[in-house]
Amino acid sequence: MRSEVPVSQRLCVVLALWLLTLCLPAVSAMAGGDKPFTIEAMLRLASVDDVRVAADGKRVAFVVTRMSDQAGEPVSRIFLTDMAREGGRAVTPATTSCDHPRFSPDGKWLAYLCQGENASELHLLQLNAGQSRRFSDGRADILDLAFSPDGKKLAVTATTSPKAGPNRPEGCDGDVEVLDSPGGLAGLYLLAVSQPGVMRQLVTDRDVGAFAFSPDGRRIVFETANPHAPPRGRAHTGAAGGAAPVDAGHADIAVVDLDKGGVKLVAASDASENMPTVSPDGRLLAYVATAAPGFYYNAGRVMVVPLAGGEARPLAPTPDARPELLGWAEDGQSLLVREADGMGAALYALPLDGQPPTRLDDDRRIPLQASLSPGSRHLGLVLTDWDLPPEAFVTSAERYDPKAVSAVNREFAAYQTVKPEIVRWKSADGTTIEGLYTPPAVPVVGAPPLLVELHGGPAQAAQRLYPGLLNSYPLAVFSAHGYALFQPNVRGSDGYGPAFRRAIVNDWGGVDFADLMSGLDALIAKGQADPQRLGVMGWSYGGYLAAWAIGHTDRFKAASIGGGITNLVSQCGSMDLPDFMPLYMGGEAYERFDFLFDRSPLKYAAAIQTPTLFQHGVADERVPFTQALELYTALSRRGVVTRLAAYPRSGHDITETGLLRDLMVRNLDWFTRFVPAAASQTRPAMAKADPS
Repeated sequence: MRSEVPVSQRLCVVLALWLLTLCLPAVSAMAGGDKPFTIEAMLRLASVDDVRVAADGKRVAFVVTRMSDQAGEPVSRIFLTDMAREGGRAVTPATTSCDHPRFSPDGKWLAYLCQGENASELHLLQLNAGQSRRFSDGRADILDLAFSPDGKKLAVTATTSPKAGPNRPEGCDGDVEVLDSPGGLAGLYLLAVSQPGVMRQLVTDRDVGAFAFSPDGRRIVFETANPHAPPRGRAHTGAAGGAAPVDAGHADIAVVDLDKGGVKLVAASDASENMPTVSPDGRLLAYVATAAPGFYYNAGRVMVVPLAGGEARPLAPTPDARPELLGWAEDGQSLLVREADGMGAALYALPLDGQPPTRLDDDRRIPLQASLSPGSRHLGLVLTDWDLPPEAFVTSAERYDPKAVSAVNREFAAYQTVKPEIVRWKSADGTTIEGLYTPPAVPVVGAPPLLVELHGGPAQAAQRLYPGLLNSYPLAVFSAHGYALFQPNVRGSDGYGPAFRRAIVNDWGGVDFADLMSGLDALIAKGQADPQRLGVMGWSYGGYLAAWAIGHTDRFKAASIGGGITNLVSQCGSMDLPDFMPLYMGGEAYERFDFLFDRSPLKYAAAIQTPTLFQHGVADERVPFTQALELYTALSRRGVVTRLAAYPRSGHDITETGLLRDLMVRNLDWFTRFVPAAASQTRPAMAKADPS
């Protein structure tokens, strides 16, 4: 266990500042109305996704997802807005989830996917007539789609046999899934708009990921993996004959000629190549190459290569070195990208001549998503901020001036939100770290109770988002109850460059924990947190760090661990990404057993006294349910106050309305019990196990 400076010494300066503020009410910047957030209000907030603009800019389509009124899964609907008129309308039914809207180049058709009984099906909406028809027969599960440049064809990726391999022995049950067996590949197919249901096979011998047409419509470039390589990130035989790691996300770029057939690799280096797009003149292919192995945290860079073949060259690096490639500018002289930027995100134009990127957005709102229209004249955006629930926006790609085209969350203008503060501090080794500090939404006397939320990933980040966004944790409700919130971007987070992301390789529970605790000390020193009323929560990797924290300090009075890793040894061989832990921790479990267990929260279970709530999906393949069960069992057998909520039918994310409500209610109850919002409240004793 890591030793800490005694509390009495650490707080000697803190107490003086704290006493000075004890009788002063906290004052925070507010927005919106005066209605306090509730869990039911959070469940009503809609998410907006995949904003698509027609080539002429006259129409916009986007996806709106709302939680079901009942207990089931959320429902996504496609909305259509005519820029010449006020408001928008739903063009898909309220009972069926639909997504992936795509305009034809001439703007006459809107293609999209709807969830059928057994598969996702392709639909076409004739916009002028308002008539929609199903375009696939339901035998293939459609994953993605794109119109050809002339609008006469649709390319789709689809799976046709997701479970059973071709060599299943006679008498075996077809519902049995054999890991790593052939079958279930996402193939590439072509459909003529004039012939519904007829799917022409283009590529079916390998997995196909993201794809794009060439401007002349004669070729399609696409992500793919070597069909002879071991799947799911397992080791393969290297050039020297020994085992070499392969990223689970590793891909190459290939091209298929629609007239002649045949697949040719265009970009197939040791890096992972993704997000292919062809220049307007058809000569160049652009893509993102990420150094491998280490896809999860390594640097990515936009590359260009002649589509006919040749040597690839890199463009200038982007600030975070993790660009999302949106496509080519209309004139073909630059590429547009989006990537994380500290507590937010940014849009850049990346010149083809190798000059540094130029920022396109105004840094006023967070561009959660961005997409280019056919012809690259317009950008469809999802924007949000601490005082702006997510909505759809449109701007010219040349001059950033976003205009709102949706108002699906207009009711939340009546709800109160608090402006967060970006806080920075020096960690134990002098590294500057930053995070978000959000004061309570109600006046408090003295230093407020503080709840820490730790993000997952690890290569994700806390961002300046609308606090009412659906989350495993009801942050806006905590704020309305008088809690301050702290969301640190400890080392390993995205948005600060590849060295920052790689800083926790071989060091989970090291510098990340030091960053967390030094940030906590900085807030306490400024009177922004009551040192006697601290709680910590986190999902996935955030759950790992929360579990690690309570095994190394007793400063937190309550903890909530959601979908969290507690035993790196068992996690190493049981998750759905077999390369993930070896890449982060320097080897397989059988190679680094002692080291992995030394960095596992389970090893320090005997030191934990903090009341701990576990929440986990029973069907979680990313972090198996047994990860929660292992530490929960250890704590309950020791008599520590603990509870394990097991969510049925749920994977790594809890998505059903009733279960998500349960998850948030339990978190609110847990922290109000053990970290009282009022300083005079007393906490329940925590020496014995919770009987309820």
